[in-house]
Amino acid sequence: MFSIGSLWSRTQGLTIAQRVAIISFLGQLYFFVPVMTPYLRGEGLSMAQIAGLQTALLWAQLVMEVPTGVLADRLGHRRSYQLALVLAVGAEISFLFAQNYGMFLLSQLIAGTGFAFASGSVDAYVYESLPSHNRTQRMQRARGEIGAATHLASVVAYGTTAVVAADLSHSRMVLTLLMGIVGLSIAVLLGLTLRDHPGTKRPAHQPTSAHLLRTGWRSIRQSRQLQRVMLLSLVANAFGAHLLVLYQDYFLQVGVSGRWFGLALSLGSVVAVGTQLVAWRLIPRFGTRRAMLLATGIPGVLYLGMALNNRPGLAVMLFVIQWGAIHLSGPLFAGLYNEYLGDEARATSLSLISGIVTVYVGAMGIVLGWLAGQSLAVMFGLMGVLVLLGAVLVRLDPESDVVSMRDEPSAAPG
Repeated sequence: MFSIGSLWSRTQGLTIAQRVAIISFLGQLYFFVPVMTPYLRGEGLSMAQIAGLQTALLWAQLVMEVPTGVLADRLGHRRSYQLALVLAVGAEISFLFAQNYGMFLLSQLIAGTGFAFASGSVDAYVYESLPSHNRTQRMQRARGEIGAATHLASVVAYGTTAVVAADLSHSRMVLTLLMGIVGLSIAVLLGLTLRDHPGTKRPAHQPTSAHLLRTGWRSIRQSRQLQRVMLLSLVANAFGAHLLVLYQDYFLQVGVSGRWFGLALSLGSVVAVGTQLVAWRLIPRFGTRRAMLLATGIPGVLYLGMALNNRPGLAVMLFVIQWGAIHLSGPLFAGLYNEYLGDEARATSLSLISGIVTVYVGAMGIVLGWLAGQSLAVMFGLMGVLVLLGAVLVRLDPESDVVSMRDEPSAAPG
């Protein structure tokens, strides 16, 4: 008989990271994403409004980052992750029944809150379950495997959508929404089977929210290494959340056939599976500086290619490679962030970092949304220049694994 207990018993031999990877696969079956822009256009929304929905999601995540990070450290990283899954289902259901722009905004606010709960808690939950030896590299590998699982789900979901909703009819696009809700619901059920790792440390006394905030901020303020890793993630940000929406209008403008909307994203996710699985190998092979330059610089070059191209076939090819490239640096940043954080306020600290990054991405999203309405070529060109400048001007010191600005003396560890 089907039950939560039977689901849990079937995963007893798996590590926490592997279980999270399975749940991430099911929770990433967003069949609707490749047809989101045509669907919203059919609902009467403009491109500026559609871009605004993405920005609203980012700002909702920003507002909720710190409160949810504190709650994760107080209530437990596992419980916070489980709540994130529940909110994800709620967001999709509210989107399904939305009938006006305000209701679509509400669904994004719910989704952003769910992302905020997940942003600090997932990495903290996985990191604290890993053996202490060589933990940073283990985290980069685990995060890559989880990322690969999410992108493998995208391969399945987007490839399916390419067949199910190739005609871009309203009924077919709604069907993709329903299919995604089913997948997320199963992810929630599996999420409820998660348990804390036996070695998870619990404080003798429950820390106050104010204490966790002070501790998290102190971790960032007192670590020059951590500050500079944050700087690199800011100035070399590839704006993947916005690309997910903007590529569809890009395809429409250059004349890409409707059947490629889902297929291209599916193929791009195949590339992303590969980049997530190999990302952890880059630093041992090339060194920290060159690995991070490679991981953050490639998307900038590809954005410039997209700005100059107006051929349908090349547009698909550039996007497919780009979608894999922008996810190459994620596991590397995850390992570096956790390396410099203490256990006491890990989720709070990660949420503070995520909040700082979200401020930049959200603010730039307003600019990018406006530019997209004027000229996609100019917008992609600007994105390419910004990403390349960040990748070149900020680099990691291979001797001490800290970040240093070009032409600035290397910082000493500590």
